[in-house]
Amino acid sequence: MENITRIEPKDYDYVLKLNEENVNVLIPTDREELEYLAEKAVLFHVIYVDENPAGFVIALREGLKDYDFRSYRWFEERYPRFLYIDRVVVDKKYWKRGLGRKLYQCAFDYAREKDIEIVAAAITTVPYNEESMAFHAKMEFHEIGEQLIRGGTVRISQQVKELRIVKG
Repeated sequence: MENITRIEPKDYDYVLKLNEENVNVLIPTDREELEYLAEKAVLFHVIYVDENPAGFVIALREGLKDYDFRSYRWFEERYPRFLYIDRVVVDKKYWKRGLGRKLYQCAFDYAREKDIEIVAAAITTVPYNEESMAFHAKMEFHEIGEQLIRGGTVRISQQVKELRIVKG
């Protein structure tokens, strides 16, 4: 059985470990930044399978003046309202169970509830993250730009999914 809950301090070590295992395609994170994200993120949720942590999602709203990740800033310059998926990570031993989809659905539900039409994400293309590119294509994201980060050693695809918001 799966359960998605807001991150708690007991989850920090797991999230830091999972982030480090995937650091070639993610933003490096330390405990200080993790605590900052736990405070500032509108979504920082951990998905559990049978009471074991299996992945997490971090999503941020526009307007964070003290968050200095270039990809987030790129979207901030282009969209007045958006939900930025800072990262979605599923532990490899839980792949192919639909957990990434469930974490994204949590983000889409939040965006719809807040009338946010743009969900933004950055996917690493150098080094090429084939699984993430295929996953985001299935989730109906499309590229609107790209950026070089980490001194030009990493290329990211700036992507959005446009949600239809039904009013009334």
